[in-house]
Amino acid sequence: MVSAKFREHSDQTLKRMGLNPTISDPRIYVKFYSDGTKAYISVHVDDLGIAASNQKIMNDIKTELLKVYKLNFNTEFNYYLGMLIERDRKNKTIKVSQPGYIMDLIEQFNVDTSYAPLTPMVDNPRPTISETNPLLNNTDQQLYQSKIGSCLWLANATRPDTLFAVNMLSRYTHAPTLFDMKAIDRVLQYIAGTPDHGLVFFSDEGVILYCTVDSSYGNHTDRKSHSGCTLHIGRNSSAFLSRSKKQSITADSSTVAELIATHLASKEIMWARSLLGEMGYLQINPTILQEDNMSTIHIINNDCNGQKTKHVDIRYNLVREQVQLNHIKMEHLSTKEMTADILTKALAPTPFLYLRKKLLGMYSTLYTPNILNLFLTN
Repeated sequence: MVSAKFREHSDQTLKRMGLNPTISDPRIYVKFYSDGTKAYISVHVDDLGIAASNQKIMNDIKTELLKVYKLNFNTEFNYYLGMLIERDRKNKTIKVSQPGYIMDLIEQFNVDTSYAPLTPMVDNPRPTISETNPLLNNTDQQLYQSKIGSCLWLANATRPDTLFAVNMLSRYTHAPTLFDMKAIDRVLQYIAGTPDHGLVFFSDEGVILYCTVDSSYGNHTDRKSHSGCTLHIGRNSSAFLSRSKKQSITADSSTVAELIATHLASKEIMWARSLLGEMGYLQINPTILQEDNMSTIHIINNDCNGQKTKHVDIRYNLVREQVQLNHIKMEHLSTKEMTADILTKALAPTPFLYLRKKLLGMYSTLYTPNILNLFLTN
């Protein structure tokens, strides 16, 4: 109730200060000044994050807020919603990670840190329920659900490299087996072995939106396919948004599965372009949508359906409309370079580790794994 009241009151306060919520995300408030400078405030429950073009604007906003609320401001914006924010001003990069949260998980679930797997999941079929793979009892089922919930928050926040694995395992929370428990424990061991990993953003690339999309054809037991897409600000920066989702209909070819995946990506692109525009970064040029299936690109660019795709529901042709409006431009990307592939299946170590660098924006060698030592010594 307190949070709801604060949300309503803060909304009125920020509007009086000239900060208005964006339509695309009402939790983000924006103010444009006559000299071209900007200010942003993100609101999450009773936590505020402030960004501005210069320190004077920042100080003015803090002064106005302190007239209404009792607030504590960090000298540096280095910790927000449990996420560690590291800024390298010289190289113009920002890294967002959750080493403290990971250390809490290690302690809470007594994670075995003697072994750190290279990947969060292996491509092994889930065995049927049997004496060797029994259903978990009620106590262990609740423990499994707790592990899933904890990992899901991390996967959606700063560790999209675990998103496919956690999403797959979350499908069994109603009746997990011993196999599932071992699988989520592997995810936890993988996370424990990479506590310093997170999202790295490079500001010198400009505010230009890019997207990758992929699907894994028929890899579910019911023969449905899996979609994955990533959105990046700049080609080398981490994905600021990642989606990994089982397709709702059964595709009868890999091309159809890719068309369904592009529908997911096009919706995310439309949202991101709208939000960036409201924040003062209008995407004048079309957003590059990278796809590894040439047949899919041909069908979308030429606005045609062959015998194998004419039955596909019209809603999955949304990307065609966006291409015609010059909001999206299809671009071919080879499978081995396809970042979104890491969100569609359990990959072997070599391709997984390579694509993880692209997903997390870790091309740079600016960061060294020293964060764990910080938490272990405090």
